[in-house]
Amino acid sequence: MSSHLSTPGLRPIPPPPYDEALRLAALASYDILDTPRERDFDDVAALASALCGTPIGVVNLIGDGRQFFKAEVGLGVRETPLASSFCAKAILEEEFLLVPDATKDPRFECNPLVTGAPSLRFYAGALLRTEEGLPIGTVCVLDFQPRRLTDLQQQALRVLARQVMKQLELRRALAERDRAEERRSILIQELGHRLKNTLAIVQSVAGQTLKGVTERSAVETFERRLIALGRAHDVLLQENWASAPMRAIAERVLSLTGESRIAIAGPDVQFGSRATLSTSLVLHELATNATKYGALSADGGTVDLSWRREPGPDGEDFVLTWRETGGPPPAEPSRTGFGTRLIRLGLAGTGGVTIRYPDSGFVAEFRSALSAVALS
Repeated sequence: MSSHLSTPGLRPIPPPPYDEALRLAALASYDILDTPRERDFDDVAALASALCGTPIGVVNLIGDGRQFFKAEVGLGVRETPLASSFCAKAILEEEFLLVPDATKDPRFECNPLVTGAPSLRFYAGALLRTEEGLPIGTVCVLDFQPRRLTDLQQQALRVLARQVMKQLELRRALAERDRAEERRSILIQELGHRLKNTLAIVQSVAGQTLKGVTERSAVETFERRLIALGRAHDVLLQENWASAPMRAIAERVLSLTGESRIAIAGPDVQFGSRATLSTSLVLHELATNATKYGALSADGGTVDLSWRREPGPDGEDFVLTWRETGGPPPAEPSRTGFGTRLIRLGLAGTGGVTIRYPDSGFVAEFRSALSAVALS
């Protein structure tokens, strides 16, 4: 029902100075119609009534053929038809409608709410207007007696109307952000699933391709590296692909060993996606070597993985230490394989690796600018 249609006994509402379809679309974008009462808006209606000394105060929204009271004092209803609405005419104004005595105003003298119960006489409403200039409702006050408002009272209604619009704009922005975040989360989940499927396909193709390779340990090492990458992707997926906590990276990757003899300790540090993947591979290589040749190959051997933050030459550094004890005496490898080269690349390829082979056990320390691993 269009707001400019007439009703018997009422003067017709003139055509609006705006596109009604656009106005209704703007109102719908706030998703506020038919919502429950809320204190934020109830307080506005109560304050408007108190400031203007009227028995009725309303936060009113003009829908299609009806007006919805988001908040009200003195009415006791949440919705009324638009045909007898004062606010339907108010939104035709530039900013404000003041009706000191409805019985003397040709727009309202025949209104059934004036000629009959509840015998309204006074109305003042400040428009709720969008940033595009479309009116969607009012903050208004009404009385059963003719009255005037001071300039200060009129200004107060305008201020309250602006505050209601700020509240509506903020809520809409938050809702849009939440919807965008939900879409992003779904996209990331889908991307993660596709990456995992791709890794599974690569692993399957590699397994078939390398089926005839006699050196099975090399094939198994390759497959385990793919699994380690998959674990790293899992951690990133849980963190919306932006970053991952160092502890989660370590726990996820080192769980592949099935060992309970790896102690993990360190402060909360978030790694970027590139650092997450490279660190996962480094930890996998360290754990593999410890299982084959180092501390975890002996019954009493243990590994301590720890990290810390400390001052560096260009800001804060991240330092990660892998320390093995209780295993066979360590020895520097006679040849440099892929795993060793990978370890020596450091975290996110930043270098800064110190490797030692004391009698107590193998030790590797990785140092990098914190900004390089946190943002990479």
